[in-house]
Amino acid sequence: MSAEPVSGVVVGYDGSQEAILALDWAAAAARTRGLPLTVIHVWEIYIGSPVAMPMVDLGAVAQQTLDGGVEHVRKAAPDLEVRGVLGRGQAAATLIDAGKTAGLIVLGPRGIGGFVGLVVGSVSTQVVAHASCPVVIVRGDFEPLPAEGPGRVVVGVDGSPASRAALAAAFAEARLHGLSVHAVVAWESVPVDELPPLADEAGMRLAAETRLARMMDALRKSHPGVNVRAEVVSGAPREVLMKAADGARLLVVGSRGLGGFRGLMLGSVSQALVQHAPCPVAVVHAPDEDTGD
Repeated sequence: MSAEPVSGVVVGYDGSQEAILALDWAAAAARTRGLPLTVIHVWEIYIGSPVAMPMVDLGAVAQQTLDGGVEHVRKAAPDLEVRGVLGRGQAAATLIDAGKTAGLIVLGPRGIGGFVGLVVGSVSTQVVAHASCPVVIVRGDFEPLPAEGPGRVVVGVDGSPASRAALAAAFAEARLHGLSVHAVVAWESVPVDELPPLADEAGMRLAAETRLARMMDALRKSHPGVNVRAEVVSGAPREVLMKAADGARLLVVGSRGLGGFRGLMLGSVSQALVQHAPCPVAVVHAPDEDTGD
């Protein structure tokens, strides 16, 4: 990959239809933020495949794929600063490295694979877990965020540092695009034998609602034009957030949680949502979170 540091918005591209949707989402996000867009295509030869290797210059094919992605963006957004970067090796490692200096990484939910391309089904899992910056997986039916009309940013909250970062990111996205924020805590019933002494579930749920309201106060003040809805919803975190995200423009979650409200164990929930959510998903790490680099 180019030795020049990557900045702004990064999008992984492999030529698939899913990757084209990711290109469009990333271009819209970069344009709205006033940031440059870097299109990254990574290719790798898989040794030992039972499929006969084609007699073609795979590097040239990779360059063609990258050039096609860059040209797609330039036609759709001629005013946007965009460049292409061709990498060879492991796609996840290349994208994670780019995320050290980028502000946002955008990926499709899966790729075409083969001898050339981003195998995004597995790559997304690694990038979401280890990237230093927020990662958006573009999935479901969606409009690019600058689209006209009302819309919601849904955010999962559990009181952990990562979910606090996700809440702040949700407010920032909503303010940037004129959307509302729907903050959701998934509340799973507490077995009686697990309750602390002198505690009851109703009291614990009320405490969770109060804590959520307090978390929202500072963000309401710093984003006065953003309409906000906050609620504690009974149910398993994955199902609660899937339902809340139906029809949303973006779902934001922390990379992992502490179960601060007894729920949203985001290490596993965030991965499930990346694979199955009905809208684009942004995964945000806590500022001081060790991403394993």
